[in-house]
Amino acid sequence: MAEISPDTAAGLALLGQFSDPSFSSLLKWTFRNACGEDAKGKPQAMTALSDVKDLEGEDEIMIKSAHMALLTFIYEAAKTDMHPVQITSLLEDAKLPEGHIKAISGLFERCKPILRNVLSRNRISFPKLIDIEWRLDHQMRSRTLDQVREAVYLVRLKLKEPTGHEKLIEMTCNHSELADLHARLKNATLKVEKLIRGAKGK
Repeated sequence: MAEISPDTAAGLALLGQFSDPSFSSLLKWTFRNACGEDAKGKPQAMTALSDVKDLEGEDEIMIKSAHMALLTFIYEAAKTDMHPVQITSLLEDAKLPEGHIKAISGLFERCKPILRNVLSRNRISFPKLIDIEWRLDHQMRSRTLDQVREAVYLVRLKLKEPTGHEKLIEMTCNHSELADLHARLKNATLKVEKLIRGAKGK
């Protein structure tokens, strides 16, 4: 079952304190700024709080708190492709009126394709390492009259881009450079494992 943070839940609960016209304006303003584009993918300029006339006279701190909570909620719901039943359940837990819940759920379903498109374009993605090959070669190096055979390693990395395309990265290195690369990768792996263990322990 999806969950939201206590801060987000508290901010969502504030939505129940607005009048119907103020809530409607806040809802549309938040979704407009969250999408950043219309249904055809055309960019939309973000609007400032001062431009939302129906919110005049409302407590500015309460507006911003509710706005940020709603923004966080709809981005998380879009990112996880949250089911309407889950959305309704979470909003009910935040003690929102039934009319507010229906309005948020309905607008979210209409805007979800745009929101997911915005998130897919703005997220930071890195290539995934899917294969590694290496082979030992030798290189002749001349030292005046003598020739020295030096071990050279050819390393080939196969990566998969977020788009699905694959690419190869090839490099050559000597024994000490390969040992240094191995040590750095091992150290990075240990740090990631430590972070994961720390996150699970919280």
